[in-house]
Amino acid sequence: MSPFEKRAVAGLSFIYVARMLGLFMLMPVLALDNDQLRGSTPVLLGLAIGIYGLAQAALQFPFGVASDRFGRKRVLVFGLLIFVLGSLLGAVSHNIWGIILARLLQGAGAVSSVLLATAGDLTGEQHRTKAMAAIGGSIAIAYVLGMALGPVFYGLSGLTGVFLVAAALGVLALLPLWKGIPPIPHNLQQRMGTWRDALRIFRYPPVLTASVGIFILQMVLGASFVVLSPELVKAMHIPGSAVWEVYLPVMLLSVAGMLYPVIHAERHKQHGQMLVFSGLAIAAGALCMGLLAGHFWPVAVGAVIFFTGYNVASAILPSMMSRSTTQAQRGAASGVYSLMQFLGIFAGGVVGGWGLGMAGEQGVFYLLAAVGLLLALQSWNGKRVALLLEPDAREAGDGQ
Repeated sequence: MSPFEKRAVAGLSFIYVARMLGLFMLMPVLALDNDQLRGSTPVLLGLAIGIYGLAQAALQFPFGVASDRFGRKRVLVFGLLIFVLGSLLGAVSHNIWGIILARLLQGAGAVSSVLLATAGDLTGEQHRTKAMAAIGGSIAIAYVLGMALGPVFYGLSGLTGVFLVAAALGVLALLPLWKGIPPIPHNLQQRMGTWRDALRIFRYPPVLTASVGIFILQMVLGASFVVLSPELVKAMHIPGSAVWEVYLPVMLLSVAGMLYPVIHAERHKQHGQMLVFSGLAIAAGALCMGLLAGHFWPVAVGAVIFFTGYNVASAILPSMMSRSTTQAQRGAASGVYSLMQFLGIFAGGVVGGWGLGMAGEQGVFYLLAAVGLLLALQSWNGKRVALLLEPDAREAGDGQ
């Protein structure tokens, strides 16, 4: 990458990490304050946890389109300030409805689509998958750190302290927009004309293909967290508070494992083949964990294979989506993509919970293996993959 591209990727990765770390720290500790929050019930507590994802899904497309019309950095600042406001509200709330509203506002800062579009604007096509891989790897590490640090800050100052740290991280995420991320060159500042123009992106096959792929991928991830943490705790005979000690090496090894497939895809233009590989890796890892549940090393190795497949696909899919659109469409396309991403996480949680009730932990792992094969089969369709990569596809998109 050029120094310009490295600077852009580093700044965008920092924004992703700071924002997602603030959110991930809350996940393991929200339920711990259930008895202290006035008016709390199990249903309302579940709403407080899940409403963030629904707000994200609902607003990704509008934020993406707004960034096409008003500029990336303006929309990023607006979204991050909403996130900070929600975090501050959570810090001063002592009833469940205040926490629900705080989580809603945190989710309303739905800037993931804008960050993806900005990465597409500031990196060349030959380096775009590497840029997405760097961002995807940083999110995985933010998840592990959040799971580890959330209980630490909760022990020091309770839920209020965790929300305050999230607000501080949101403020820190603004810094790269001021100094770190280069300005988008003026010759790229094209703007989509109307909302009707933006809505046409829903009918654009390359964007829809990538969006279906990310929906399947995130559904796998959402369902996996229903069973993976309890399985690791059971297999290793450790308390739940120590599960991060297993997640950290698993995530780091899986990030290292994705490097060769991503570089191979870029060098030989074999993105479709590597997506097939990622689906097969997800299926193999899930099958290993299901067949050998209760045995630590097989489960740990299966988790590394599983997350390697996940990380490969999470790097390639947004790159393919980005290169299939013009700069003027990129925010709207990223909005559709991110909408399906967060809907996939929500659907994965529901499917994982249903599978756990119907067939137990092993049944969920077998279900994950089947969904991994579904991703591989979807990626096997060579014509649709080729359409994502053909330069003519971008020109066709302008006429749709």
